[in-house]
Amino acid sequence: MKNPDAGAGGASPRSIADRLAFLRIGNRESRILSDMRSGLGDVLQASLDDFYDRVKQTPELARFFQGDHQMDVARSHQLAHWNTILSGRFGPDYVQAVTRIGGTHAVIGLEPRWYLAGYAVLLDGIVRRMIDAEFSRRPRGQAAFSRLFGRPSPAAEPQDAALLGEKIGTLIRVAMLDMDLALSTYLLRLEETNRKAEREQAALGEIARALEQVAGGDLSTTLDRTVMEKSPLLASVFARLKDGLGGIASEIRRASALVRESAASISKDSARILSQSDAQVGSIRRITGATAALEESLSDVAEQTEAAGVAVRTCVAAAALGDGNIRRVRETMTDIRQAGETISELVGTIQDIAVQTNLLALNANVEASRAGSAGRGFAVVATAIRELSAKTTEAARQIAASARQSETVIRNGDRAVSQMTDALREIGTSITVVRDAVARINTEIGNQENSVRSTHREAAELRDISEKTSAMTRHASDDCTALTQRSDKMMELVSNFRLT
Repeated sequence: MKNPDAGAGGASPRSIADRLAFLRIGNRESRILSDMRSGLGDVLQASLDDFYDRVKQTPELARFFQGDHQMDVARSHQLAHWNTILSGRFGPDYVQAVTRIGGTHAVIGLEPRWYLAGYAVLLDGIVRRMIDAEFSRRPRGQAAFSRLFGRPSPAAEPQDAALLGEKIGTLIRVAMLDMDLALSTYLLRLEETNRKAEREQAALGEIARALEQVAGGDLSTTLDRTVMEKSPLLASVFARLKDGLGGIASEIRRASALVRESAASISKDSARILSQSDAQVGSIRRITGATAALEESLSDVAEQTEAAGVAVRTCVAAAALGDGNIRRVRETMTDIRQAGETISELVGTIQDIAVQTNLLALNANVEASRAGSAGRGFAVVATAIRELSAKTTEAARQIAASARQSETVIRNGDRAVSQMTDALREIGTSITVVRDAVARINTEIGNQENSVRSTHREAAELRDISEKTSAMTRHASDDCTALTQRSDKMMELVSNFRLT
């Protein structure tokens, strides 16, 4: 066997050599293990399968695995470790592997009782399968004799049993070596952890006392060098904590002074703003009062202009009606003038007829005078016709005079009607202009009323906002006062810290 130089996990080369010598693991045992390696592949695989099945059924062991995949990885690592054991080479690589196993058990918190029990289960499965495999190679008669009498048949060779015993004994001894090294590493790590915990506990006591001094305001406290050596991480954290608290205390002092100055300045500005806000609220209230009165006045004006618009529309309707009546009167006057002209023509005709009748009566009277007594009666008729013609002529003359007078009156009336028509047209035009002006006035009044109403509403909103601003300014002033008091309190608190 090679003389290993294993120096890991607290197992020195001398201690490994002592263990191997005491367990009588030498070159012959290495050859036996090497010869067994090729025939134990299936035995190891089946024994590991049974072992991990039992692990799955044991909650205390199953909790170390997050799933089947992690358990398969552990099985492959354990199979590789057993191949290393069966190689018969117990050098640095083997010792390093065993040390890693023991250290892992210490890290994950696997108790030695579960490690020993698990090793016993696995080793029991390996030994049983080795024996079964050894006897299954013998002839069937020897196997039946062994099952019947519980002992080997006389034909079994004693050297076979001795060789099997030597194989099992060697396997048990290397298993004990493997367990010894793993448990030694586990205990060594545990002892180191305990010593480290003791050192850190002592360092924690020193750090706790230093923290009490820091809590009392003494930031000049320092740790002893031995404490820093025992627990460098906590010492570094303490130093950073002290530096951080010192910086925070200095910053709080500076910030508190700035806050106090800023709060005082803000308080003065808030008082000035509050005074201006109160004045602004008073002005806005007067504006809202004025806009409310203006809105009411515009409403009255709008009502009056609306009434004027109604009156103008009534006048327009009356003018239109009068214009229609005048138009009809003018048409009637035109008809009368035309009738007068017709009468004048008829009177002229009657006068012509009267003249001709007078001439005929005169001729008849001359002829009756010639006729003597025979024409006396005809002369009477002719005289009567002449008189009638004279009356007719006089009547026609009077009718003509009346017609001329009526025509003059009708012409004057027609001229008056024309003048009235022109006057009514001008009145209608003027009323239309007035109506349009009143309509525009109504529109403008409506727009002004809407503008004044909107201005009043905005002024009311501005008044509400100003009042809210005043209230917020008062709150801000109160907050500044409270902030000043808090900054004074903070200054009082940090003044207890001693930085150097």
